[in-house]
Amino acid sequence: MENFSGLKGAFTDSNESKFFVLPVPYSTQNDWNSTANKAPEAIIEASQHFEYFDTETTTQVYLKGIYTLEPLNNLISDEKVCSSVEKKVGEILELGKFPVVLGGNRTVCIGAMRAACAKTEDITIIQFGANNSMRVNYKGSEYAPECAMYQAKKLAPLTQIGIRSMSADGKRNSDMARMFFARDIFFDQSNRWVNEVFDTLSSKNTYITIDLKVFDPSVMPSVSVPEPGGLQYFTMLKLLKQIFQQTNVVGFDVVGLCPNPYDKSPDCLAARLIYQMMTYKAVHSFELKTKS
Repeated sequence: MENFSGLKGAFTDSNESKFFVLPVPYSTQNDWNSTANKAPEAIIEASQHFEYFDTETTTQVYLKGIYTLEPLNNLISDEKVCSSVEKKVGEILELGKFPVVLGGNRTVCIGAMRAACAKTEDITIIQFGANNSMRVNYKGSEYAPECAMYQAKKLAPLTQIGIRSMSADGKRNSDMARMFFARDIFFDQSNRWVNEVFDTLSSKNTYITIDLKVFDPSVMPSVSVPEPGGLQYFTMLKLLKQIFQQTNVVGFDVVGLCPNPYDKSPDCLAARLIYQMMTYKAVHSFELKTKS
């Protein structure tokens, strides 16, 4: 597997790089579309082909260094992937680096959230997704993707954004005051929902988990269950930028891509989103040189 963004030399030095990218190619046959295990490779491949210069911030985040770790392969169960990811993300945080986890299905995010919450006091988890993933157990596993946010809720306060699908159990287990439905976001022309999101973020620190199903299928069709009515790209970026400005984001994961060999645009969207989030982190937390 190549380095993220095709970087070489000093910009991938593990000692100097601020960002550590961890690929976790995991999915199971229980997933409706089990090709999410190919997502990290597809995202990293797509990242080879875009420009380093960010037109919004006029910066080049690669100058802060992006180190790509070896993928976590041969993970044979939900429990194993949770423990392996938790251990590795914990090690990244102990080094003072910023973890960027590429899944795989939603199970991947459980271990990353555990590590972030174990290493960070006063933290809120922010989920972007279509399904609230609040089942207690699914097909015999309490760590299945459908249970990921139920596990998150055990760790820290949880804010959920872009939701438009849930089970009856999911509704019972959810804090509806901290859930922002995609339909309400769409019809809120005054954007009151943004202030309401920040009203739920009383913690100094945040961890962000993004299931790419949060996007409308018109811009992100390559997911396991494309739910209609999702968010648009710039709606996401506008809110993410504010989160990075107003909180200390300690890490993030992006999961849920199911690559389509005949349509590379969703892979490119995922890669660009990840690079943009790194840019926001660098601009608002690190000293970042600008180049014209």
